[in-house]
Amino acid sequence: MKTFSLCILATSFVCLWAAPAWYDLLPATSNLEKSGAIWNDCSKRGDALKLVKVEIKPAQPKQGQNFTILATIQLKEDITGGKIEFSMDYGRVPIFSKTLDLCAGMELLNIGLTCPISAGTYEKSARIHIPFGLPEGDYQGHGKIFDQNKNELLCFGFNVRL
Repeated sequence: MKTFSLCILATSFVCLWAAPAWYDLLPATSNLEKSGAIWNDCSKRGDALKLVKVEIKPAQPKQGQNFTILATIQLKEDITGGKIEFSMDYGRVPIFSKTLDLCAGMELLNIGLTCPISAGTYEKSARIHIPFGLPEGDYQGHGKIFDQNKNELLCFGFNVRL
């Protein structure tokens, strides 16, 4: 059950669009507004998905509570499908690795986007619940999102302490 909860939480993170959750997915050199978290954006310069703004409320999510992710993204190309590759570690111990269908993940979260997705700017939000019972400690996540042609759209990582 804990692994399933972590998987749902990770999927929620990835799929906000297609991902950002928990903190702020931002490199130190980004001009995005930071929300006080430990995110990194490992995307390549030419990746077709750009995070314009990511905001987490509250800034420090806690077990047993909801948090809201607000994101503004710019998509440079139409998307008809793709996949999400995601892994999560607890401390230095891998706890899961998953590949998800991009379109199915967005439908699961009910964020108001379905495939195909036209190029453009989108403002999306998701409300996510962190269940009780997850072990306290440090979690690290890493993910990549690819389009229907297997081109990278976004690369991200995060560190969070519960």
